[in-house]
Amino acid sequence: MEDEKRHMVLDQTDAMLLRHIAEDSSLTRAAKDVGISYRNAWDRVKAMEENLGRPVVKTRVGGKTGGGATLTPEGQRLLKEFRRTRRVMFDVLDDAEVWEDIRYKLSARNQLNGKVVGVEKGTVTSAVKIRLSSPVTVTSIVTNEAVEELAVQEGDEVQAVVKSTDVMIAKRQGRRRG
Repeated sequence: MEDEKRHMVLDQTDAMLLRHIAEDSSLTRAAKDVGISYRNAWDRVKAMEENLGRPVVKTRVGGKTGGGATLTPEGQRLLKEFRRTRRVMFDVLDDAEVWEDIRYKLSARNQLNGKVVGVEKGTVTSAVKIRLSSPVTVTSIVTNEAVEELAVQEGDEVQAVVKSTDVMIAKRQGRRRG
């Protein structure tokens, strides 16, 4: 576990933190938006920089003019690459032929077809309630950004992809309701 943590550059929370730093120009506001403490945010930035070997955030000290934070070009590249990788991952999850090409199949028990019966947005995450084909409803806790990127709405046909204790959402593109 320790080796795995040392080599990971960023996770979903780190990516949300970088996104909010870029939008808010403030580490304090970004931490609040993500729902973590300022100390946790600062520790996460330092860990990303240590694992990457380059600065990802540039800070300005406060005072009369006020402080601030911006992403370095490396931080911008890192966030862009994270988003690109996540898009590719969702595309692959949606493409059965890709799974066959890489000789990997998800077991039927891990893919549960259903209909979204509710989306409850919180500060950082959303609870997406999915009524399965069998008379069961599961809830997937995902980021608001994921709900927006997938354009998840009540009534959408989706797949609940179960991995350990996580329930992710897969949605075929091109079926947006509006």
